[in-house]
Parts: sequence; structure tokens; C-alpha cells
Amino acid sequence: MKTINRLFATGLTLFLASFVSAQDVAPPKERLLNRADIVAANPFEGIYSKRLYTDTVFITMVTVEAGRASGHHNHPDEQTMLFQTGRVRAFVGENEYEVGPGDILIIPSYVPHHFEAIEDATWTEVHGPGFNNSAKWAASED
Repeated sequence: MKTINRLFATGLTLFLASFVSAQDVAPPKERLLNRADIVAANPFEGIYSKRLYTDTVFITMVTVEAGRASGHHNHPDEQTMLFQTGRVRAFVGENEYEVGPGDILIIPSYVPHHFEAIEDATWTEVHGPGFNNSAKWAASED
């Protein structure tokens, strides 16, 4: 029986490999884009975004009017936020942060969160699977 299972598995592998070979898979190519060419969205009142999908992550450029808030939500992807202008109150899990220019906020997968703009604000989000495998990039605890 083991021999039959191995033969079946080998045959199935060869059959599937005949449909997709290394020559059929195109490697990713570099792209040069301009922010002005990315279509804008308005997911919530007073919140404007432009989203760009790459091969492994998506990037969202966000503009929020003072006093506006996102809905409370979570998602399977890790979210890294780089704040450029304004002040924002971020609610992440059980924590609350006031963030502004130069701050970077990392939200793990599935952690509930939402944001309220204290002032007009802009930030860039990077969403991806997360690769927390290198301590060298972690902030010093000194």
C-alpha cells in the first residue's frame, strides 16, 4: 500500500508540474509610479486614502480631517504606520497613544484598533504579513 501511495503522490506531483514550470512564473518587476496617478478613496467621512498594491504588501497613504475617526476594526495583516503631519489619537488593543510627525506605530495582526484625528493629519501605512525575525531593527530599551 505504501508503494501505491508513493507512486500516486509522485504521479500527481509530475502531473501538476507539467502545468506550471519555473519558466512559466514571471519574477516581480520594478515599477515607478506617481502618487497623483493612484485612485483616491473616501472610506469614512473626512478620511481620504490612496492604496498601492505590491507583490508582498500594500501601502496606504492617508489624509484625515481634524475631528474625524476611523471605524473600530482589525485585520489579518500587520500594520505599520509612519506619521507625517498633525496629531492623532490611536487606540490599539487596550492602549491609547497620541502620535504625530516622526512617530511609527506597529499594530500586530488581529489587534482591534481605530484612530481619531486631533488635527488635520497625514500618515502612510504598510500592510503585510509581518516578518518579526530580526532583533537588530528593534528599538533600544536603554
